[in-house]
Order: sequence, then structure tokens, then C-alpha cells
Amino acid sequence: MPTVELGPSSLLWRYAGDTRIAFLGGTIGLLQLMYPAIGAGVLEHSNFFEDPADRVFRSLPRILGAVYDGVASYDTGRQIRDFHRSIRGTDAAGRRYHALDPATFWWAHATFQFMAEQVADRFDRHRLSIEERERLYLEGVAWYRRYGVSDRIVPHDRAGFQAEWDRVCTEVLEMNEAVRFVLSALDAPLPPMGDRAAVPAPLRPVADQPLVRRLLRHPSRLVAVGGLPAAVRERFGIRWTSADQVQLQLIEQTVARTWRFLPPTVRWQPSAYAAWQRERGTVP
Repeated sequence: MPTVELGPSSLLWRYAGDTRIAFLGGTIGLLQLMYPAIGAGVLEHSNFFEDPADRVFRSLPRILGAVYDGVASYDTGRQIRDFHRSIRGTDAAGRRYHALDPATFWWAHATFQFMAEQVADRFDRHRLSIEERERLYLEGVAWYRRYGVSDRIVPHDRAGFQAEWDRVCTEVLEMNEAVRFVLSALDAPLPPMGDRAAVPAPLRPVADQPLVRRLLRHPSRLVAVGGLPAAVRERFGIRWTSADQVQLQLIEQTVARTWRFLPPTVRWQPSAYAAWQRERGTVP
């Protein structure tokens, strides 16, 4: 596998810290919770039901730091790894799990790699070429290696990633109490602000208002459930209609066409914004 450097010229820098990752937060959360070891770890080692957003709120800045922290990004990655050392146990089916099991840790990372690609595929005007998609994948592998976790199970190319992604979605993912809780919350009259870690700080007071949250209830469900692979929705009987699909496409097209008009402090996550300023003195 070729060596890839991350920096201002990389596609990963272009997409991983784009605030449009907020639109993928619900999808990524569901895909992680559906993975048996991650779901069990979240249920046993966090206050998930009291504050479902806490894990995202604490984790996302560090995870993006492994991309954007420059020479310190390797230290950031290893701090993330070490935070997971004590997350182990036995799930409800009697299976032992550990957060640093390579397959488990890779799946969590794979969902973030999927997130960066989906920002481009669904919410951006630019369409990735075959070569760009391969390049973005290899940059994601370089991102994973900053954690210092074994990469023996990491697919060597984008085609291998797709094959393993599809296998996990159709054979490994499971429904559990945490996933049911999130799906129920998405259908609630007042959905939780589960993606507020990705919401720019200036917008959080507005986004937390009950009226705003009620208005965002249906779009939030559309974006979270619509981002799931169709095989996952069908496998677990998650409601999705042709009308939902049309409405989701309208949201995606609207975001893609209007995003460039927002100020940079809204369009970029704080770590990404700081990194662009540090390396280029300007924000794209």
C-alpha cells in the first residue's frame, strides 16, 4: 500500500473537517452502534441513555485532530487509542469484546471514512472521479495508522473497502437496545441534538431551541436514516419510502448549491479551520 501524506493538498483535509459532516452524524452513530462490540461498549461504558450526544461531543474534536493537528496528529491518534484500552467486557450474547480489537476499531474508523466520502457524494457540487475516490480512501488509511492500532485487517484499496463494508452491513451488524433508542428518538416530537458536536459554536444556541428542533425533526430523520446503506434499512425493517427519498435528495441538492455562501467559520470545524490558517494563512 503506497505511503500517503495528509495536508492541505489532500482530499481528506478537504472533506473530513467540513461542517457538512453534521448531516452524517446520525447515520454514522447508527452504523457504529449496530456493530456488536461497539454497541455493547457504549451501553456498558458510557451514559448513553442519559446523554446520547456525549460520546460524539467528546470524541469528534480529537478524531479530527488526528487529521488536522500537523506534527502532533500522531500523538492525538495515540491518545484516542489509549482512551479505549479499558473498554472491554462481555456482551448480552456472551461474546467477549474489546474496543482495540483491530476489526472493531477499524469499523469505527471506516464509518468516519464513509462520512468524508459521503460529504462529497451527497452534499457537494464536485463529483469524485475514480482516481479521487481511491486517493481519498488511501488518505483515510493514513489517518487510521495515526492511531497506532494494527492495520492487518485494513483493506488495501477502495474496492476491498467496499467489499468488506458490504459484508459487515449484511452479515455483522445487529439491532440492539441502543439502536432502537436512537431510531425512536428520531421519530420523537422533539429529537435530541445528537449532532451538536459538529454544529459550529455560533449556531448551537439556535440549534438547541425547542422550536428549531421541532422544525428539524423530519429533516433530521430523513438525513440520518436516508444515509444508511439500503441493505441495512431493509435488513432491520427501518421505514423508508419513495417520498422520503425525494425529500432527502432535495435537502442534499439545496445544501450542495448554497453551502459556499456561508462564512468559513460555519463551513469548517474548529480544528480544520485552525489547520488551514496555520498551513495556508487562508481558508478555502
